[in-house]
Amino acid sequence: MSIDACSMTATQIAADISSGKLTAEAVMTDHLARINARDSAVNAFIARIPDRALKLARAADRQTKKGILHGVPFAVKDIIDTLDMPTAWGSPIYADFQAPRNASCVEMFLLAGAIPIGKTVTTEFAYFSPGPTRNPHNLEHTPGGSSSGSAAAVADGMAVLGLGSQTAASLTRPAAYCGVFGYKASYGSIDLQGVMGLATSLDSLGLLARSIDDLILSRAALCGTLLPNELPADPAPRAIALFKGPHWHEASRPIQDAILESRDVLASAGVRVTDLECPREFIQLSESHKVIMAFEVARARQFEFRNHPEKLSGAFCSLIETGLATSRADYEAALATRDAGEAVLAELCLTYDALMTPAAPSSAPAGIEATGDPLFSRLWTVMRVPTVTIPYGRDAANLPLAFQLVGGFGADQHLLALSKDIANHLQISCELPKL
Repeated sequence: MSIDACSMTATQIAADISSGKLTAEAVMTDHLARINARDSAVNAFIARIPDRALKLARAADRQTKKGILHGVPFAVKDIIDTLDMPTAWGSPIYADFQAPRNASCVEMFLLAGAIPIGKTVTTEFAYFSPGPTRNPHNLEHTPGGSSSGSAAAVADGMAVLGLGSQTAASLTRPAAYCGVFGYKASYGSIDLQGVMGLATSLDSLGLLARSIDDLILSRAALCGTLLPNELPADPAPRAIALFKGPHWHEASRPIQDAILESRDVLASAGVRVTDLECPREFIQLSESHKVIMAFEVARARQFEFRNHPEKLSGAFCSLIETGLATSRADYEAALATRDAGEAVLAELCLTYDALMTPAAPSSAPAGIEATGDPLFSRLWTVMRVPTVTIPYGRDAANLPLAFQLVGGFGADQHLLALSKDIANHLQISCELPKL
């Protein structure tokens, strides 16, 4: 009986292609069939060239040297430049714009043997105004944003990996809503050439996958870091801080219950989980994020605001107007608040391996007119630290729930290794929605 490659992880696919158990063509054929069966309902993709994807897969099968992601189909968020597909930034202003080269992250995936299967839907300029993508676990609910299409494609088995980004909660929230693992890199740790800029102090690249090993493998392709089987074993007990923070009361009861349950499961497995009081330096960080983001977006997207205001959403125009009305003094005060928070977090990370905290206020809200609240990601994004979203549990409507682990700045490899350990303790598997 043949195995449908859509249910496999990148780690499994690359290993089976390397050993000759699978072909890249068979993998790509399965994924294209899944897209044909599902994407008219999910609407994860904005551009695809199926014939080219198959051609690249056949070429990969003829290569004797196999990369660490050889033959793995990946999806590219539509703010990331691709040579063979348009990059519209989720805006009619740039409809059908064709970049003259691939973004560096796409090139590094190609170097590792991965194959682009399509461009995925993003919100307008990776902000709030959504595209047509729906949550594959329930088509009447949002997939989150702005990495909407990448999260939905990975969750539904239409792509094995998804390239995304985060300026507020653009990767963490869709990973949580769609029930997949999400990794937001430390600020500046993954090259952003060829990725649309929104707020220079906040923008980070990230990845979506159905296993932690896939996140580790993908980061190795992008950064030259250790592979999953090269990570050092660490038998020491883990120390994790449960951080409820200033917004815990705004999390839904199912989210709170799922996090407390995961804490108890981890504690029974010998993982030390300690409640952490919210440092006073963290209390204003979400508001500081809003100030920094508005100020920087108003300058980054000034051309579009001045020359094509009729093609911008009201929400995006409002953001720019807010940013233009923000004084330099207020902006620098927000940066100073960020700096103070970063110093405190760095001290906490000397004691704790990670902080456990909600990834989103609830499961995916009904409707696709909005992408959900970024409340639980703003403070980590503004402090520029790595995060890993871990799906855990379901609510009464059978929608995925999740929490996130937050690590110290630059400690991405350690955070991913810890996340793998945590996911194993919790026995997490990302199951595909049924057709």
